[in-house]
Amino acid sequence: MAITYEFTNIKVEIAPQLGDLQDVITRARYVYVGIDENGIKGEFQGATPMPLPGDENFIPFNEVTEPEVVAWLEEVADKPHMQQQIEKQIQNQIAPKYVPVPNPWDPTTTTTTTIIE
Repeated sequence: MAITYEFTNIKVEIAPQLGDLQDVITRARYVYVGIDENGIKGEFQGATPMPLPGDENFIPFNEVTEPEVVAWLEEVADKPHMQQQIEKQIQNQIAPKYVPVPNPWDPTTTTTTTIIE
């Protein structure tokens, strides 16, 4: 099964002051989405700590771009775990193991019989 994955709905959190640096991105929250070739979708909501920058690779918060944050997530997020969870969701939609049904003894699901004389 071919699944395409993507980080979406990214929200970053910062440390206002971290050493000599200001407004340092310390964590990203996101939804990791997987869609198979038939359009069946699974999602994983996560939060990942961001690697702490050194002075040479620090990008000021007001200059950071979404592709840069996605690149950080691609490096540090536990993608194998998230992809495994998404694949399970997709498989469960294709071949469900648990389908809720009304209980046969529930009075709202019983049928009535009409007797014709």
